Amino acid sequence: MVTQRHKVTKKSNNEIGFPILRVFVSLCGIRHVLVLLAFLLFGNITYADETPYGRLADLLPRDARWALVAIDMQTGKELASAGTAIKEPLVPASLVKLFTAGAVLDHRDRRGTLDLMTTILHDGEIKNGTLHGNIYLRGRGNAFLSESDLKEAARKIVGMGIRKITGSVVADDAFFDTKGLERTRKGAGHAPAGALGLDLHTVAVTVTPTEPGKPPMVMVEPPNDAVRLAVEGRTTATGVGNVKVMQIDDASYRVSGNIAAGSAPMKWRFALHDPARYASGVLNSELKRLGVVVEGKVREGRTPDSAQILAGIDAPPLETVLRDMNVNSLNVVADNLLLLLGAEKYGAPGTREKGLGVVNEFLETLGLSEGEGAIVDGSGLLEGNRVTSGYLAHYLHKVSQKPWFSMFRDSLPRAGIDGTLRDIGYRDERFRAKTGRLENAFALAGYGVDGKGRGTAFAFIVNMPGASAVNLERSGAEVMRYLAENQ
Repeated sequence: MVTQRHKVTKKSNNEIGFPILRVFVSLCGIRHVLVLLAFLLFGNITYADETPYGRLADLLPRDARWALVAIDMQTGKELASAGTAIKEPLVPASLVKLFTAGAVLDHRDRRGTLDLMTTILHDGEIKNGTLHGNIYLRGRGNAFLSESDLKEAARKIVGMGIRKITGSVVADDAFFDTKGLERTRKGAGHAPAGALGLDLHTVAVTVTPTEPGKPPMVMVEPPNDAVRLAVEGRTTATGVGNVKVMQIDDASYRVSGNIAAGSAPMKWRFALHDPARYASGVLNSELKRLGVVVEGKVREGRTPDSAQILAGIDAPPLETVLRDMNVNSLNVVADNLLLLLGAEKYGAPGTREKGLGVVNEFLETLGLSEGEGAIVDGSGLLEGNRVTSGYLAHYLHKVSQKPWFSMFRDSLPRAGIDGTLRDIGYRDERFRAKTGRLENAFALAGYGVDGKGRGTAFAFIVNMPGASAVNLERSGAEVMRYLAENQ
């Protein structure tokens, strides 16, 4: 039973006004009047027993289209269903990652593997310490590939006695075709998907003060000899710093303004436009640092079928990949996993359409209501994604019956503790949930408990113009607080 909690403000008799209303209040009670007013003001509100609407609706703007659905994990029955858009498919933003994670785990469970290995290969022959050919860096979507991974691989190459490469270091990201995925948004959180790239397909530029009057020290990570820096800034003895870093392209950065002596280093992170070429540049730079002569230039190309393996670089364990994806809402990881699903099921290259085919096949096996969900990418960045809150809540309940459910649930951040839920305004480690945020959407879905400690799956989606400019996190906190206090 869900207990209703309406915010009631005491009114005088003069404010009530009409005799017929006073009679209605006396016959039916103030609770029913408030429910009626809520319906008149906010539209279609359905509920199981009583609506969980009260305090939550007070936090939402009047033009918001929203829905909350909560389900008993034991019985699968709806405990609560409230909102102005109960049956309307809404933009779920990053909640799409919940579908991607489920499809990935189901795929791995059926096939036994999910291959994210990055491989270094060569053509030609190795003779007297010289590789008469090219080195190929071939990716399969591990966005967590790191500088240290490539350093270790370079040491292995040197350990094989190679001191000279007559060809090039070649970037091979042909395993994916990324057409159709979101590429318009700017910033490190929106780096492009791709089969090959380092550090979530980003680069970091750190500016550290030196002595007054001198240029600051600038460091680029991962280091790449192709990067050029225009350092126009200065270290100042006093005053407030105004240092800025501008990305001109992947290999060009301008540092301007001042940074105060003694202040902490400042870091900027940028999305790379061509993460595969940058990654190969990092390997090329590391080989040269170890004394290997590379005569050719870094370029892009496909690995020939006859190429031989020099080294393999494993991705982190799948549970780590999914947890980082969901806790920190990593878009590039989610879209890479979608492309990988398509490649593994239907053959390379992995495409958005192939990956969506795998996700939709997985969703069909769960017996969810048709017409209430449409998924168009792996990350939730595309606004063509649409689901009802009920569809998502029932999905969460269905996957709880899968053998991989504990890994799925553990991939979600804990309320008030981890990742995107750390600062939501409510702390309760019994709640694990995924957030979603876009320009016109806020969403929250996951698992929690009710007032009696019973397991609950819930989904809360809000769509409204300018949602990103409004503190809708308060409404997400209120959802979890309400569920924990009621039954």
